[in-house]
Parts: sequence; C-alpha cells; structure tokens
Amino acid sequence: MDITIRNSRQEDFQDITVLFRQLWPGKELNTDDLSVVYNRGLSSVTDKYLSVEAEGRVIGFCAMSVVNNFWQAGHIAYVYAMIVDEPLRGRGIGRNILEKAFEIAKAEGCRKMELDSAFHRVKAHEFY
Repeated sequence: MDITIRNSRQEDFQDITVLFRQLWPGKELNTDDLSVVYNRGLSSVTDKYLSVEAEGRVIGFCAMSVVNNFWQAGHIAYVYAMIVDEPLRGRGIGRNILEKAFEIAKAEGCRKMELDSAFHRVKAHEFY
C-alpha cells in the first residue's frame, strides 16, 4: 500500500473524525466542537497535524504541539493524538508517521518528544 504523509487539511476532518471514533469508541463525539478544535490547530503556529493518506482517504492522523518546557530548558514536541485505521495497523504506518513527527520536532529545535496514551491501550504501549 502506497501512503503519503502530509500536513493535514480542512477536507481531512471527516476522515479524521472516523478515526477518532475508533480511538474513543465509548465516547459520544460532538463533531461541531471537534471541528472548532481541529480548525484552531490547523491555523496554530505551535500545533502540527499530520495526515496519512492512501487511496484517496485519510487512514492515519497525528497531532503534536511544540511547547516551551522548563525542565528541558527549551522546546519539546508533545504528541497528543495519534491513530491508524484499525484494519491497517501492524503495517508500519504508525512507525512512519512517528518518524515524520520526529523530523518536524528536530526541525523545530525540540530537545525531546513526549507522547501520552491511556493505560488501557496495551497494544499502543507495546508499539511505543
């Protein structure tokens, strides 16, 4: 499968919402509220959104922010959302998107990258 990792665009939102439903299956999602957050991130100087595209649809998403950090005495990259379409996991797509996130963090002068994931996501923790 050929994939492209690129900056997210407004028209990706619907596909990304489908991915969020996989990420948070028990949560009722308010797409209007999510759209506000998504659009704010798209126009942010510090937030970076990456979409993984294959066959004309978004199959992966990563949201990160470059933030000041006193402990590191500089900038860090903080990954606050990452998801790959469930049937496509285990094919290296997550690794590819994290490599792209590392490239961005390095270009932004980040000293470290942090990521958090819920405790119940055992497979995600094994991946990270």
